[in-house]
Amino acid sequence: MRKSKHIIAIIIVLTVMGGICFGLSLLGNPDAENHEVANSEEATTDSVTQAPVDTTVSFEDSFKEQLQIIEARYNKKKARNIWTLGRGQTIIVYLLQAQRFIQSHGGTVLNMKQLYKSSAFQSAEVDLLKPDGDTLKLELQVSENIFRSNASVLSIGFQVTDLTPEIISALNQLDIPFDLLVPPFGLKENVYENLDKVKEKEVILWLTMESTRLNKSHNKYRPLRIHHTEDQIETVINDAVKTIPYAKGIATRFGEQAVEHKQLLQAIIKPVEKNKLWFLDISSNKQSKVMDACKDFETRCKISNPYNPDNSSLQDYVKQKNREAIKSGLAAMILPLTMETIGYVTELSKKVEKQGTTLVNLSTFMTY
Repeated sequence: MRKSKHIIAIIIVLTVMGGICFGLSLLGNPDAENHEVANSEEATTDSVTQAPVDTTVSFEDSFKEQLQIIEARYNKKKARNIWTLGRGQTIIVYLLQAQRFIQSHGGTVLNMKQLYKSSAFQSAEVDLLKPDGDTLKLELQVSENIFRSNASVLSIGFQVTDLTPEIISALNQLDIPFDLLVPPFGLKENVYENLDKVKEKEVILWLTMESTRLNKSHNKYRPLRIHHTEDQIETVINDAVKTIPYAKGIATRFGEQAVEHKQLLQAIIKPVEKNKLWFLDISSNKQSKVMDACKDFETRCKISNPYNPDNSSLQDYVKQKNREAIKSGLAAMILPLTMETIGYVTELSKKVEKQGTTLVNLSTFMTY
């Protein structure tokens, strides 16, 4: 019993001494406790970043606007709100958008899972707590036939070999963005003069490049050849820019051999970059090294296949490019400039808006 009392006494003494030491340390450093509290407050502030709350619009309405809901209804059997989403984005992308919105607006995700019950459409369940603490149960469904606005972009470029009054008039009636691919050399002088008569166009330098199809008749186009020096290539490109100073980029004409030759490509891209242009390979060569050559430069480069009458009909090509835009979200259509192709483009422009495709210039296409 005495031993127990001694042990208890020792514990009490040690506790009192520890308290005295701690008190002395705080007296010696009065900012210590405040510093710990401040750090704790800073950590709490940094860990949660919430978007400013707009009290004029409800959380649910803001959420619908964020996801661009096409239709919202309540299903009594499922006890869920069914939100229909526009086609053009996968359900996974929609779920990521939903998660970001919920967390940034003070809500909490309780459950989120993709459903595989139907092959007809993509769907997912989302259960969440709204900022006011109420539960919201959703089923998100991606529509099969209604497209999300701006779900995809499509560019249209016309290859110019002549500009007749009829063509100019038809182009000026197009109420859409379009590009003209123009050889800077070798065309009749009136073609360059008539360019100014075409409204709302973007012009691209359509430069002739190394190809097995070239012969002496093509020399007037000043083709860029494998045996040319860097200085010769730069001179041609600089002269092209002087001819059409408002051009936005360069596209290959012929050039199936040029795009396989990395050294030639680098010699071409160097002055392209200096002139703040972009580079589009439309040679249709599957062995193209353009994207590899562009890695050493800041110039934007892309590859796109133009219409080739040997491979498909004009109608099939237009349909293919339209499907490409829907599937991948991005496509460029390169067509010869004729009254027929302008007619196809006019009809296409009436349809694409309904499917969520936006028509843009090639310069916009190159930024994606």
